[in-house]
Amino acid sequence: MTYTISPLPHVKSKESVKSVMWGTVAALIPITIAAIYLFGFPALTIILATVIAAVVTEIIIYKAASQPITITDGNAVLVGLLLALLMPSSVPIWVPVIGAAFAIAVPKYIFGGTGTLVFHPTLVGFAFLLAAWPTLMGTGSVPNLGSFSDLFLEAGAGRLAEASPILVLLGGAFVLYKKYVDRRVALSATILLLLLMPIVGMGEELPYVLTGGYFLGLIFLAADPVTSPVTKRGRLVYGIVLAVLILIQLHFNTYFAGMCFAVLMMNVFSPLIDRSTIPKPIGGK
Repeated sequence: MTYTISPLPHVKSKESVKSVMWGTVAALIPITIAAIYLFGFPALTIILATVIAAVVTEIIIYKAASQPITITDGNAVLVGLLLALLMPSSVPIWVPVIGAAFAIAVPKYIFGGTGTLVFHPTLVGFAFLLAAWPTLMGTGSVPNLGSFSDLFLEAGAGRLAEASPILVLLGGAFVLYKKYVDRRVALSATILLLLLMPIVGMGEELPYVLTGGYFLGLIFLAADPVTSPVTKRGRLVYGIVLAVLILIQLHFNTYFAGMCFAVLMMNVFSPLIDRSTIPKPIGGK
């Protein structure tokens, strides 16, 4: 008897890693322009330097390791751009450059590259910089939704991503529509967080959550398909627990940094959530 070995009937799609990465970069262009408009030349230099540092670091590492250089897939550009948007406008230019190099060299390359990540490289780079230079990474103001106009341009923004909440949401709506990030994680975490805050007596903190930084973290970072669970139930669990962790961080008034560390902590538990929520096979026990 002859047996034929062939691949499983996977669902085909026109999307590729390259289209997803560059599509996500395109979704961040509006908030990038708003940050440059609000903060001026310092924001432009931070963004350009961080993106270039991420790309150059990837070229050097992969060239030294005699591996195919994959910068055309846009992942290094995306990591650099996201990290730049997490920076305060007053940060010295060498700080995000070091952060971008670290984000590519350690959490991305050591863990196998695009598609095999355990932690989001941008968050690891941000955490590294915050631990190494906490004073330089601090901001002079904490943004909050004080008026309707703050949704469009947040004059009190401290970090580049906080320049315009509505533009972050616009880019987020695009990546959710294109399914570049998982809607279950982004929506469950965001909706539950906004519902729980008044219930637990933290309604006065709500204006500090309705900012571009939080929306960027909940949509572009927390819902990353590689570092979040792959099962449908697991993604809902992931989003629910993330919302609870953010509430705990808010209790200690950590705001933006606390949200980033909450997402990073959930990256740790993502494999465990997957193993606990794997659906039973048909006919299995």
